[in-house]
Amino acid sequence: MAGTRGTISSVATTAVRAVGQLLWVLLPAISLNFLAWVPANQTYWRARSAGWLIVTILLVLCSAGTVTGVALDIDSGAIGAMVIVGGIGGTVAALNGRRIVFGPHEEPVDPAVQAVLDARARRAEAREIASSDVEMAVELGIGRPDVPSDFDDGGLVDLNNAPADVIARTLDWPPKVAAKLVSQRDAMLGYASMAEALALSSISHRWLDRDAERIVVLPYRKAR
Repeated sequence: MAGTRGTISSVATTAVRAVGQLLWVLLPAISLNFLAWVPANQTYWRARSAGWLIVTILLVLCSAGTVTGVALDIDSGAIGAMVIVGGIGGTVAALNGRRIVFGPHEEPVDPAVQAVLDARARRAEAREIASSDVEMAVELGIGRPDVPSDFDDGGLVDLNNAPADVIARTLDWPPKVAAKLVSQRDAMLGYASMAEALALSSISHRWLDRDAERIVVLPYRKAR
């Protein structure tokens, strides 16, 4: 029963919206050109484009001409022509703007937030390469900000192979902490995984935990 009521309510809401949009599209003709500019103006405020601004201005002038003509009792033929032009032009504009005004709208994303999201996506892609094709990861310089590369890995750091100064600079670690980790890493010829680094390294775990999302562990390669 509740499901039936919900379906009826949904259908009724959809029907009301459809009728509302139809009236909105026909507003220029229904209002005899007096409000022909309203749909175009709403579309402009959504799109904020020069084209819609021009259309709005033209329809405002047409509506103003109709109002002035009626007020001054100008020749009915001229008024009729403006009503037809404004009604048709406004309706065409409304039809084109309906999707902009009534369609789904995505809230603009803050550039700083978008940059973080993009970096996360690049890191995820780089991790996928590192887990499936180690040689490619090495060639692309994944996790090695000190190695020239055209591939953007989103700021990953290879805990097994990056120099101490690079780890410190990229992850914003104290130089002594990075140097200690690298010394222990080289002594045991690298870590097999992040879990092993956490278990065997004597540096405070807070550094590894804090930057786990930025760290990748590729097979150890002795520096030449």
